[in-house]
Amino acid sequence: MLTPLDDSLFHQLPTTFDHVGTSDPRFFDRYWFAAYDREGAGALQVTIGVYSNMDVVDAGAVLVRDGRQHNLRASRSLRPRFEPVCGPIGVEVVEPLRRFRISVAEGDHTFSGTLDWTGTMAVEEERPHFDRIRGRVTEDYQRFDQIGSCSGRLRVDGV
Repeated sequence: MLTPLDDSLFHQLPTTFDHVGTSDPRFFDRYWFAAYDREGAGALQVTIGVYSNMDVVDAGAVLVRDGRQHNLRASRSLRPRFEPVCGPIGVEVVEPLRRFRISVAEGDHTFSGTLDWTGTMAVEEERPHFDRIRGRVTEDYQRFDQIGSCSGRLRVDGV
């Protein structure tokens, strides 16, 4: 199945972008952001994961403010909408490997808003993680990490 991603010059397999190069149902790709208030008044974690071989996108956001934890979770089918949006949670790549816009749309939940995340240090690749137990591959992944800062506003319980 052709998708808008196929109109790029960055294919990694001699096929379309609508699937990955393994049949492992556990294969996933994920954004994960964590932000902490400098005065210690709050913390936020946002994630969006794509499980291509299960046709699932899931997202979650956890906000801690004034000693209270607010949770938000969402899930949807991946196909045919290949974009990092799930329910009210979205991530937009503004400048690859440098700037992202993280949003939680208003709705029937306790917090919403938009944050602009900017990398303050260069991206660092972790070493590859690979492990087998009794001949079965249990880990085979590699991540990259980056430190950054956030600006923007979140509305919590109407404040």
